[in-house]
Amino acid sequence: MMIFKRLLAKSSRTPDAPRGAETLSGHTANVMAAAQALLDETAEAQLSAVGLSATIWKERFCRNVLFSVFCHDLGKANEQFQAMVRRQRQHQQAIRHEALSFLIIRETPLNEWLSAALDDTEDLYFVLWAVAGHHRKFPLGEPTAGTGIRLKLLLGHQDFRRTLSVGAKRFGLGTPPTLENLSWQLVGVDCPHQRLRKASIEAGAFWDSCNDEKRRFLATTKACLIAADVAGSALPKEGKKISDWIRKALERKPTPYQLQKIIEERLQGFPLRPFQEELGKTTSRVVLAKAGCGSGKTLGAYVWAAQRAPGKRLFFSYPTTGTATEGFRDYLTEPTLNARLVHSRAAVDLELLGVDDEGEQADPLAALEAWSTSITSCTVDTVLGLTQNHRRGLYAWPALVGAAFVFDEIHAYDDRLFSSLLRFLLTCRGVPCLLMTASLPQARFHALQEVLRSTGETLEIVPGPIDLETLPRYQRLIGDDPWDVVEQHFRDNGKILWVVNTVGRALRFAEEASTRGFRPLVYHSRFRYEDRIRQHDQIISAFREENPVFVIATQVAEMSLDLSADLLVTDLAPVPPLIQRLGRLNRRSTPEHPIPPKPFLVIEPDMPDPYNSLDIPEPFATSRLWLDHLGMKPVSQSDLVREWSTLVDGTQQRPLDSAWMDGGFESTPRHLRESSPGITVLLREDADAVKRGDVDPVRVRIPMTTPKGMDWKKWPEVAFSKVPPSEHISYDPERGAEWNP
Repeated sequence: MMIFKRLLAKSSRTPDAPRGAETLSGHTANVMAAAQALLDETAEAQLSAVGLSATIWKERFCRNVLFSVFCHDLGKANEQFQAMVRRQRQHQQAIRHEALSFLIIRETPLNEWLSAALDDTEDLYFVLWAVAGHHRKFPLGEPTAGTGIRLKLLLGHQDFRRTLSVGAKRFGLGTPPTLENLSWQLVGVDCPHQRLRKASIEAGAFWDSCNDEKRRFLATTKACLIAADVAGSALPKEGKKISDWIRKALERKPTPYQLQKIIEERLQGFPLRPFQEELGKTTSRVVLAKAGCGSGKTLGAYVWAAQRAPGKRLFFSYPTTGTATEGFRDYLTEPTLNARLVHSRAAVDLELLGVDDEGEQADPLAALEAWSTSITSCTVDTVLGLTQNHRRGLYAWPALVGAAFVFDEIHAYDDRLFSSLLRFLLTCRGVPCLLMTASLPQARFHALQEVLRSTGETLEIVPGPIDLETLPRYQRLIGDDPWDVVEQHFRDNGKILWVVNTVGRALRFAEEASTRGFRPLVYHSRFRYEDRIRQHDQIISAFREENPVFVIATQVAEMSLDLSADLLVTDLAPVPPLIQRLGRLNRRSTPEHPIPPKPFLVIEPDMPDPYNSLDIPEPFATSRLWLDHLGMKPVSQSDLVREWSTLVDGTQQRPLDSAWMDGGFESTPRHLRESSPGITVLLREDADAVKRGDVDPVRVRIPMTTPKGMDWKKWPEVAFSKVPPSEHISYDPERGAEWNP
């Protein structure tokens, strides 16, 4: 039998003499301090964010959170965990500590001891569920072989008694019950896994009886516990005083002066457009800005934030990493703004932008970065991931509850992501939100209205500037061969953008362009990331110069490229992508300085990839009708949207089930977006550099389609990326990657 002088909650540098914060009692006290600070600063905001009255729920909420924190790590008092945290155990644990915490509270005299201090018998359920779910891995899977046949619980250890005393003193519970060490059989009909299964059946029956308010109450309790656990773990490790750090972090919000400065710098002496002023005058919690590409929606969003949400933290949420980076690049690089770019590739983007992130990506406190950030430019996953128990959203919870949200380009969301937006609006019904789009299917528009109607709200709509929206900017050309048109515009010093639906077509057309004497710039997703950023910057720079430019790109050009073409050639695609592609054409034309309509040419692709995965027999049928309705006359942004709205009558979407809100006893994460097949690879030379520590793998990863006819699952793996044999892949820094036949 192993003997442990102290019970640890965290890995210790010196196992026999751990620092106080690493002991079970010390860690519990620290997390309770973090929870108390969060409750002092944000309890009412947390409840308000999910539409719960602080008058009714606050006292109960604070009590349940603190009880959950007190109990959350009791299960670490077992031999397997104590050996693992000291690196004395090679096998994984037979049962995770949060599940053991659940069973210890449920099956020992602690149940009666704790219940006596909870006003409502159902509160013990909420405490147990928050405890079980605080690592997002509950319920457990099947037991793993090799983990042993018995598990010893160290409930008689002096450190366990010391931990109980922390709660007894805090809650006035009286003397804790005296417990003895227990030995549980890990196999058989009454093993812990079997008892958890029985408990889940009982819990499910109780969950079914809970109304919507109680479900929101539990989800909020879980989120607060998780945030407190992260803070109580990270802050002492960095020598930070918990309550002071939390208070100061949550005080940091954008000032009216900062927002006004952003607005004035972008205006450069020009007045606001009327529709931007209207955004600032809105009064509804949820506002929809329906304005075309290049209409100034983002600047209008800052006007909305300054007027509608003064003193609130801001989250600008974008559908892709590229658009999030562009939003940050265009508005938030000034260091005094206390702004941050947040997505999976942010560290690389900031380095390439020449912005110093002060090394915080590697900081243990990086998980709490949103708490002290005034304005965040992020992918929408950072915010909506909350609804599906994603780590970043849950960790950011204390910052989210006191924030205002801008969701840009919502037409670009896939069905699952849009349904998650609906669920966020339904669940987080106390936070102001601005939704922005150039176009939106009627089915999605009605879904937004229906969700808000169910909470007694209305959707306030602000249309784009009429004079800009009705300005003729585009005119369709008809022709089977686009090359003559391309060559003519190139000779006329034009800027040409050719958008195709697949990388294969982009590379094929680029090759044909080369045989015709062009040197096109190529832009798609299958570049090493740092090469993709360089291609992006090169294209933007080329469009700002006087010389002719020819760019061949895939769908990645639809949103992230801020450029204005003189000619658009595009593959036929669903209408929303076509509207976005047209937004790159004649973008600088304004009512004050109108530019004659610029031509666009639509080509029928040989295959409907990648849109053939849509659950409709002919993905381009509506697009062809739409083009017929547009005709050959000059058309405006409003023409594009109006003609589409007369054709679209899709199935209305519903809010997506939320793992966070609907899970009850379950707390595991679920997908936020619709999955797309593919793998991430490293070129062999890059893999070697990554293994040596010479390069960040984020800089050199390449997203690829799953290769056909290759046994890619057996390829070696480096930094969670496959390394294909050199003969299977070709790469050019200016053309990107492709599989060899």
